Amino acid sequence: MGTVGHDPWWKKGEAYGFGIIYHFYTTHTWLIPIDAGAPFMEKPPLYYWTSVILCHLLNGILPLHDAARLASSFYMIITAVFTWKSARVLFRESSQSEVMSKITLCLLLGTYGLVRYAHAMMTDVALLAGTAVAFYGMALLCAWPEHWKQSGFWLGIGVGIAFMAKGLVLPAILGLSIFFLWCLLPQLHSRKTFWVMIAAFIVASPFLFVWPYLLYDYSPILFKEWFWENNIGRFLGFSVSKLGAENRPLFFLWMTPVFAFPIFPLACTQIYCGRKQWRHYSYLLPLIFSVTGMAVLLFSASGRSPYLLPLFIAFAPLATQGLIRIPTTILAGWNVFARIAITLSVIITWLIWLLLMQPIADRPLAWLPALFDKWLPVAFVYPESQWLACLVAIIITLFWVASFTLESRSAYSVARTWFLGAALIWCTIHTLLSPWINETRSFRTVLTQLVQYLEASPYANSCIGNYKLGENIAPMLVYFTHKTLPLMNDDVNETACPLLLTFADKEISSEIGGHWEMIWRGVGFLDIRGMELRLYMRGQ
Repeated sequence: MGTVGHDPWWKKGEAYGFGIIYHFYTTHTWLIPIDAGAPFMEKPPLYYWTSVILCHLLNGILPLHDAARLASSFYMIITAVFTWKSARVLFRESSQSEVMSKITLCLLLGTYGLVRYAHAMMTDVALLAGTAVAFYGMALLCAWPEHWKQSGFWLGIGVGIAFMAKGLVLPAILGLSIFFLWCLLPQLHSRKTFWVMIAAFIVASPFLFVWPYLLYDYSPILFKEWFWENNIGRFLGFSVSKLGAENRPLFFLWMTPVFAFPIFPLACTQIYCGRKQWRHYSYLLPLIFSVTGMAVLLFSASGRSPYLLPLFIAFAPLATQGLIRIPTTILAGWNVFARIAITLSVIITWLIWLLLMQPIADRPLAWLPALFDKWLPVAFVYPESQWLACLVAIIITLFWVASFTLESRSAYSVARTWFLGAALIWCTIHTLLSPWINETRSFRTVLTQLVQYLEASPYANSCIGNYKLGENIAPMLVYFTHKTLPLMNDDVNETACPLLLTFADKEISSEIGGHWEMIWRGVGFLDIRGMELRLYMRGQ
């Protein structure tokens, strides 16, 4: 739910990400990520390649954007499997090993930030999968140094996936974490650790060198843009003013408690309460990875909330150890509170949907959906039947009601209830309210209005110039309308086209100079508040 059934959204990088995927798919090229005709060298293309393969496999079965987004489901399966395997290794000496592994997985998959981003078409999901695989290799190294071949293989695969998903930062965090573990764990002071590193490097080498070498061979300029500006420059800060994503002071410290709820508070509980067992790898490995990762992110000049996702792999096993320390009376109270809060949230979702399905003039309690007009277009009336979405939402809600029969005083019950509740809220929202959410975040409506205006005007076949459209709108124009735009110009008078399309603040004057006259404006999406598309015609 929420992975398929909606257009590429401008949020979470879906629009420009799908632009790259659509370029690879239509041109049958694989090397250079291209967004609306321009190289987009922010990230390596592993996620995009996976999406292109799924587009070819599912073409004719699903819309291309839905097929592409299933790459996130593929990588989330990898994340779930290797998180569970890592927990089994870390807790192998405990009598509750199997239960603790399940708790770890439930807590991870029920974390707010993961639920929010795991369904999106974004490279951070592939980075998360690579981290989970590498973390499993590190867990094997700490628990069974004699199994150095398996440890080296999975560590190398994970580092390679992480590198080809996002670049250098996560492999650097993994490398620093292994160094600190080697310093603190006596069992790693052996030749087997050395052979693990050699094996991991050999396995990771195709990921680390093949695509960068081919990129450099094709264009040293593009290689420099990817490696120097988008990796080194974003981290140290000298390219942030150009590329964006500036890291505000202590951004990750105040973001993490909410974004990583509930695993971060539970992890902090274990870090404090379990400090006497700091020499044990089940405590030390996730602690070292968490602290090292957080330190690197705080030092980085770039910062966005999805950058925290790889740290969830380490937060989760710490959170499991923290959860089982909580007294049963508190666990029972948490379960009651969670069930009440989640049930109320779902009731409100159902009520909003029932109100939105009514004609605007006949809606009772119209103030209720109006409270959510920041996220939902309350004036929008979905023209089609929603019987299937309603049926699925009913089934999901019945599963939640059935979960009330589960025992409520154990750590496993709390973790399972929390996961079920997160799934319930997400799934009811993304079945019942999906058309309204899509209407706010998709460019389809406003771009369709633009094309309809052009087809009814004398400018139907005219060239349209691109002026400050950004990285999201141009690829969506290509995808939805099959109209291509020239590359973006910084000077409105440089384009030879008689028309000019731009994305601007409504409050700013429509005059852009150079004898351009505005002939159309579109505001079909509500989630980008105060912004609109404008079409200009060159004056005489």
